[in-house]
Amino acid sequence: MTKRVKFISVAGVLGVMLGLTGLVAVENRLTVLLAVTSISYVLSVWVLFEDLKGLEWITLMILPVMFTLGAGLFTNLLPDAVPNLLGLKFEIETAMVMAKVVKGLFVVFYILGLYAIYLLENIISVASIRTIQLLRAARSMGFVMTLVVSLFFFLVLLSLRLWFYWIGLISAVVAFMLSYGHFWSIDIKDESRRTVKLYALSLAFLMGFLGLVMAFWPVKPLMGGLMMTVFFYTHLGILENYLKYRSYGESLVEYLVFGLIIFIIGFVTTSWRG
Repeated sequence: MTKRVKFISVAGVLGVMLGLTGLVAVENRLTVLLAVTSISYVLSVWVLFEDLKGLEWITLMILPVMFTLGAGLFTNLLPDAVPNLLGLKFEIETAMVMAKVVKGLFVVFYILGLYAIYLLENIISVASIRTIQLLRAARSMGFVMTLVVSLFFFLVLLSLRLWFYWIGLISAVVAFMLSYGHFWSIDIKDESRRTVKLYALSLAFLMGFLGLVMAFWPVKPLMGGLMMTVFFYTHLGILENYLKYRSYGESLVEYLVFGLIIFIIGFVTTSWRG
């Protein structure tokens, strides 16, 4: 069995399992989802086993496992009925069918996303041994998927309306894991392992503090999650650029301006009347 066949097979199996979690009673979904997440780690190790070594048993597993957990949590936010779409109103039966279609499309997105993650993780693993031309493209895709996963977590986190300290703590943990895995992919030769950890911890602290702020900000979960993701994107991009080139340059302005625009939009669209 070739690697690509393994990748798509495992992605398909996990996609089906993720879809079936929606059939479980609400009070048991988290337990089942954690079990599926654990299985995703085992299967991810299996498909990437040939090239795994040292720290890669952890670093290469972060993105596929976090993607599975984040996507699984996000599916609980998807509606059980879609009463209207594009100006059209549906009867209850049609609305429920439309909701199932939306969830089905999301599962397809998860399968394709996980397959892409396996491809890029395989490239990064091979690149730690020898030079490979696709490494830059893999890092770019990894950056995008890292942001997608972070959006899943931040949306769910703000939607659950947890106590402020839980939002801050979980935001910091999610940011550390995702940023550490991404920064490691930039420094696969372990030349700056201490710097990678320092950058990840710094970003985790900032995201934890932002999580505390968002817990008190009267913003809707969607906008709040987007704002947190943009903040994560801005600082992840700046630190990645410095890790690779030891300079900020134009990228600093680009990231900061984009982040500022989103935060201004979030501030303006927030209802401050309570």
